[in-house]
Amino acid sequence: MEKDYFKDRSLESKLINSINIGDTVYICEKDKQRSASKIEDLTKGYVVRRLTRHDHPRGIKVEIKGTNAKTSIGRVVYLVRNNKILYGDK
Repeated sequence: MEKDYFKDRSLESKLINSINIGDTVYICEKDKQRSASKIEDLTKGYVVRRLTRHDHPRGIKVEIKGTNAKTSIGRVVYLVRNNKILYGDK
């Protein structure tokens, strides 16, 4: 079971209808799930493909293309809207 250091993630990161192709997101890659504890440990990019078909309590799994044109797969932790990171209510 992965540790969830990102308790302030928004509900939208867990809802399939909130994530669209082209959205900018921060994801946690599979190999970093146990150790990622701050935003610098996450990967930023835009959504190329949604891999999860339904809402998921730990975030929707997506494939992203990062700033270095590398593709990565992981679960959405934060969404970026209007150049601002969406946090939860906490």
